[in-house]
Amino acid sequence: MDRIEEATNLIKALNTYRNDELEDYEFIKIVCSYFDKIKQEDLSGADLSFLKYISNIIGIPHFYDLLEKFEQDVTINSFDLNTLSAVIYESTLNISKHNKVHKYQKQILELFKPNQLNRYFLSASTSFGKTHIVFEIIKQMDYDNVVLIFPTIALLTENLERLTSDESYNFFVKKYSIHTLSEVENIDDKNLFIYTPERFLSFVEKRENEIKFNFAFIDEVYKIDNDYIIDEEVRENERDVAYRLAVFYSLKKDVDTLLAGPYIDFSKPDDENYNRSFDRFLENNEIKLIDYNNYEIVNKTYSDIKGKKSYEVDHNLDLTFEKSSKNDRLIEILQQIFNINENTIIYCYSRSSAESYAKTIINSELLNEHSYEEYAEFINHISDNYNKDWTVINALKKGIGIHHGLVPKYIQRETVSLFNKGLLKVLLSTTTITEGVNTSAKNLIVLHNKKGNKPLKKFDAKNIAGRAGRFFHHYNGRVIVLKNNFMQAINSEPEGIKHKNYDIESPKEEIDLFYTEDEYLTEEDKAKIIDINQLQEDRGIPDEIFHLYKVVSRKDKIEIYDKITLLNEAQLEAIKKLIRDINYKMDIDNGGFQVVLGTIESVVKNQKLKFLIQESDRNKEYSLLTHFVHFYLKDGFKGSVQYKISQGEPVDKAISKTAEFVYNTLKYQVVKYLGVFNIMYKFYISQQTGQLIDEVSGLDRLLTKLEYNAFTEKGRIASDFGVPTSIIDYYENEEKANEIKNLFDNYELTIFEKVEKIINEENTGGNSV
Repeated sequence: MDRIEEATNLIKALNTYRNDELEDYEFIKIVCSYFDKIKQEDLSGADLSFLKYISNIIGIPHFYDLLEKFEQDVTINSFDLNTLSAVIYESTLNISKHNKVHKYQKQILELFKPNQLNRYFLSASTSFGKTHIVFEIIKQMDYDNVVLIFPTIALLTENLERLTSDESYNFFVKKYSIHTLSEVENIDDKNLFIYTPERFLSFVEKRENEIKFNFAFIDEVYKIDNDYIIDEEVRENERDVAYRLAVFYSLKKDVDTLLAGPYIDFSKPDDENYNRSFDRFLENNEIKLIDYNNYEIVNKTYSDIKGKKSYEVDHNLDLTFEKSSKNDRLIEILQQIFNINENTIIYCYSRSSAESYAKTIINSELLNEHSYEEYAEFINHISDNYNKDWTVINALKKGIGIHHGLVPKYIQRETVSLFNKGLLKVLLSTTTITEGVNTSAKNLIVLHNKKGNKPLKKFDAKNIAGRAGRFFHHYNGRVIVLKNNFMQAINSEPEGIKHKNYDIESPKEEIDLFYTEDEYLTEEDKAKIIDINQLQEDRGIPDEIFHLYKVVSRKDKIEIYDKITLLNEAQLEAIKKLIRDINYKMDIDNGGFQVVLGTIESVVKNQKLKFLIQESDRNKEYSLLTHFVHFYLKDGFKGSVQYKISQGEPVDKAISKTAEFVYNTLKYQVVKYLGVFNIMYKFYISQQTGQLIDEVSGLDRLLTKLEYNAFTEKGRIASDFGVPTSIIDYYENEEKANEIKNLFDNYELTIFEKVEKIINEENTGGNSV
C-alpha cells in the first residue's frame, strides 16, 4: 500500500465532500476503504490524529474505535485543534457513558419529539444499525407501552437476550415489564412487548381493549408484500396477510411508529407503470419516509469471478485459479481466504444445495486438520440426541456450519456463535441468513442467483450481500460471485413494495376485504363483504369469534362451523373422547382426531398439510397426519426421526422431513386450522348447552403443546429461545426438575444457565418486581 497516495486521494475526496460535490454516503465508502487499508499498518501519533479527525468528519467515530480490534493503540497523546474539534463533536453523539450513535442514527433520533405524532418509515442498509436506534428512541421518549414486532421467533429471542444480558440495556429491564408471550397475566404501568406479527395478533385478540400502545416498531415491513418475502419456497399467501394485519392494528390513533426494512425502493413519479399503493399507505397514515439505502456503514466490494484465472479482490486477497469447475473454484477460493486467516459465508439457493456443498468441502479434505476440541461437548450432545451420521454433525467436525430453516433453532444459534468465535471457518446458508442473523464474516461467496426456484430481485440480492462485513467488526465486506448471474440482480431495476389494501386493482384475499377502505374496493369486493356478513348473521356468530385466528378467512370459519353442526352423535362423542385423551394423557384418540381432520380438510390451503390429511395409512383407516401427531406427542422430535429411520429413510432425509413437519406444518399450519376448529366447536357446543364458551372443553391443551411443546410460562419462553428438549422438560416438571437437571450433559448445562438468566430477568424485570 502506498500510504502517501492513499492519504492524498482521501484528502482530495474530503475537499470535494466539503464543497458539496460528493455525497456523504459516497465519502463513507472512501473512508471505509482507507481505514480498511491502514488498519494493520504501523500508525504514528499524526496518523491517529488524522484518523480520529476523518472518522468524525464523516460522523462515524466508531471507525476510529474499531482500530482497537486490529490491535492498534488508539491513545492520542498530542491534541491539535482538529483532534480537539473531533473529540468535541464525538461527545455530541454520546447517548450514555458507554454508548454512542453515528451521525445518521442521530438524525433519526432527533426526528422524534414529544407532543407530536412521530411516524416514519426507515429504509436503510443492513449495516445501518436500525434496531439499536429503536431502543434509543424508546429511552429518549420514555414511552409507557411499546411493542416491537420482528419477523421470526429467532429475532424475537435475540432481542430478548440482548435486553437481558447486555449491561448497556439495563435501563429496559429495570424500567419495563418485558413480555414475549401472547398470554399476559399482568399488565404493568410500563410494558415492552416483543412479538412476531402472528403473536401480536394473538395478543390483540385477547387484550386489545386493555392497553394503549404509545410506540410500535415493525421490522422487515416489506413482508406486507408477498412478492418480497425472502424464502426458497412459494408459500400460500398468509405471512403477508399477518404482516398487513399487524401493521393495521399497530397504527392506532396517536401511536408513534417506526417501520423499517432494508433497501426498499420508492415511488417514481415519472413511471406510469409504478405501483403507488405503498406511497398511499404512507400518506394516509401520516408516515414520513426516511431513505438511507445508500448509507453502507460497512462498504461492500463485488468480485464477479467468471472464467478468470486470476482476480485481485483487494489489497489483502488476490485470487488465482488452476481449475475451471465451480466446485473446484469454490475450494480454491476457500483455501486462499483461509490463508489470510478469515472465515466466510456461502450463500446457497436451497437447503439441499447447502448440505450438498458442505459435503463437497468435506470431501475436498481442505479442512482435514481442523480440530473441534473446543466445541466437542456440543458435537457430543447433538450426536446423542439426533444421529451421529447427520451431515450437519459431520460438517461441524470439519469446521463447517450449515444454517437453514430445517436445522433446529438452538443448533442454528450455536452454529452462528461458533462461527463468530472463529471456531468454524465456513457457514453455508440459505436465505435464513438474511433474517437478522448477525455474523462476523467479512466474506460472502454467492453460489446462486435464486431463492429456491425464484430468481432473486434486486432487493433480495442486496439483502444477501449485506451479510458481508459487520459494523464494529469490519470496514469492508467482500462479495465474491462464483459462476452465476447474481450481479444482474444487484444491478437490476428495483421494484417498489405493493400494499394491496391501498390498490383498487390488486386482487384481494377475503381477509383483506375487511381491512380495506371503500375507495380501494371494487363493487365485486363490496358485494362479497355483504354476502359474508349475511352468512355470519344467519348463523348468529359474533364478531369476537371471527376476530380470532385472523389469518383464516371468515368464509372458511363459517364452512368449518357448518360442518360441525352436521356431525352426528357418534362423531361428536369421538371428539369428546379425543379431548379427554388430550387433557389426561396428552395423546390423541385416532378416531376423534380423524373426525376433526375431516371437518377442516376442505378449507386447508397448504398443500403439504392437505396431502398428510388425505393420504391414508396402509390399512386405509387413518390419515398420515394422525400417525405423525401421535408419534410426535409420544416421543417428540427425536422419536419422530427414529420412526422415519426405522421406515428406511436415510438419516439426513429423516431429520429434514421431521423438521419440515414439526417447524412448518405442525407448529403453524396444523395449529392454525385446529385452532379455528376448536373455537368453532366450542361456540357450537356453547350454543347447544348454554355454557359460556370459555367453559367448554376443547383442544386448547393440544394446541399449546404443538405450538410451544410446553405449558408453563417458563417452558414456553425456553421453547421460544430454542433449547434442547431436556431443558423444556425441566421447566415443565416441577416435581422432577432436580432429577432432570442432574441428567443434563455439559452442553445442556451451559444453555440452561443462559436461559435461566433470560427467564428470571423477564419474570422479575420492570414494574413487576
